[in-house]
Amino acid sequence: MIRPRTTVLSHAAPLGPAAPSAPPWQEAIVPIAEALLSLVAAVESGPTAGPAVKAFQAAIRRKGEEASAAGGREAMEAALRRVADAAGDRAARRDRIIDTAWAGLPGWRPDESRP
Repeated sequence: MIRPRTTVLSHAAPLGPAAPSAPPWQEAIVPIAEALLSLVAAVESGPTAGPAVKAFQAAIRRKGEEASAAGGREAMEAALRRVADAAGDRAARRDRIIDTAWAGLPGWRPDESRP
């Protein structure tokens, strides 16, 4: 005697429409933004000129290159927003620090579109 099927297997159930997935760069941008935040905070609290500032600017630029490689301008803007939003009262200054370091990077905003 054959028993009737009384359970529905999960793989047999119809699947609904899949939720749109986030861009792959969103996960990659988190550690980049965290490192960028540390670098910008060091620039904010340190001297305004000298070899240390140049080293920090070079490191900030490398993080911009990493963000660009991860997702282009959209990823770069997302990293900048995370850093700026971390301290609303210093957002404009942080934006200028990053914008200066990222000037000339492929896909970064031209001079006339700066806020």
